[in-house]
Amino acid sequence: MTHQALPTQLSATTASHRPSVPTTSRAIPAKRSRLARFSSKLPRRSELAIDTGDAGRVIDLRRQPDAASRLPRGKARGRYRCCACGGTLIFSGPATPTSGFTPRFRHDGSTPGSDLCTAPAPHQADIQADLTVVLHLRDQLVHVLPGARICLQIDPQLAGQHWPLPPALIVRHGNDVIVIERPRRLLTAAAAEVRLRAVRNRHGENVKHWWFFDRADTLHYDPAGTVSVRLHGKPLTHDKVRPTPTQRQITAAGGAVCWITNDTVLIPYGGHLGTYPVQEGEDWSGELESWSRDWKISYPYPADAAAWWGLVPVPLLAFGTHTGFRPAPAFQIMTALAAAERGREKHRRSRARTHAQRPTAAQHHAPASQENEQTSPTTPPELPAPTDSPEQSPHPTTAPTTAPIPPQPAGPPLHVPTQPFRFHWRSLLPRRRQS
Repeated sequence: MTHQALPTQLSATTASHRPSVPTTSRAIPAKRSRLARFSSKLPRRSELAIDTGDAGRVIDLRRQPDAASRLPRGKARGRYRCCACGGTLIFSGPATPTSGFTPRFRHDGSTPGSDLCTAPAPHQADIQADLTVVLHLRDQLVHVLPGARICLQIDPQLAGQHWPLPPALIVRHGNDVIVIERPRRLLTAAAAEVRLRAVRNRHGENVKHWWFFDRADTLHYDPAGTVSVRLHGKPLTHDKVRPTPTQRQITAAGGAVCWITNDTVLIPYGGHLGTYPVQEGEDWSGELESWSRDWKISYPYPADAAAWWGLVPVPLLAFGTHTGFRPAPAFQIMTALAAAERGREKHRRSRARTHAQRPTAAQHHAPASQENEQTSPTTPPELPAPTDSPEQSPHPTTAPTTAPIPPQPAGPPLHVPTQPFRFHWRSLLPRRRQS
């Protein structure tokens, strides 16, 4: 009995000395994903679709809360297309506004797995990255242009294809229609021409077509140093960029090119070196040769001859302070730069005219006697030129510049104290000893 009870007592004693641990604390917590702690800004494929019934407008269920009540549910006769694979989508919306059902798009299929996108994963990621970049700019413009209607739009025939450009942002603000492009990959001249022509055909010649490139994208930004300018006495430094041939093509066609970094937009102006043509009465030789060369500005659209583009930084909010989506502060700075350029040319031409009226070379290197005759009309012209001998030289016609030095007597030179003499009794001691 005692032997059988011993293990039970030891087990009970050991258990009594252990701290009581609640059952809930010993439960292993569920592993949470790191991304679950943050609200993802990437658009989900189930929230996006191309509406072929609305001229290729991209539906975003997250940013369009009225889509559930505005759009027809179901297949809607193939109205909704997938952005990645181009397949037909089914819109599953809530039956009633109070049902709490989250609306979404799904692929048409009845078998398991057939409601998923069949596009390759890299292609799906590329399309999702394009839409993410454009939707981020759209969210920024919502704060810049309150009350404006902003949507994404693309050619419905490009659904499922590898489109060269992301969907454009269509902004309707009052009577103005602004089309904003946000290129992400390398932009070719053919793709830019197709988009420029399509925008003009759809929205007319008066449409404002802006192209926002990424400042950190090396495909679209080639730095070319800086340029120092001075506006109203204040020195400024502007970045310079070498435009690509496609960017020059866009500006030549009437489009507007700019770069964006965070909430700052860089508006370009053209700059090229030139030499002032010589006008009558001007002399640009010698020290003024370098002054004849200067850089000139072309704005608001950089000219084809511009060697580089200077960039004026303005906040994105500046586009909303004036009608017509115009960054007025940037244009004001460009106007001031053009005025400063005219001021520089006027000042330099004035110096060139002054330089042309200088004395000739023969007059500039005339002998000393001729210079004295011209400066001292009282000097007789028949007097001989001064020589180095003081006995043979005539009296000077002008006052000497230094006092005459008297002849020194023969013998050893006398010691001339450099300081004034001061009497002291010690000076008599040597004489007293000699007496």
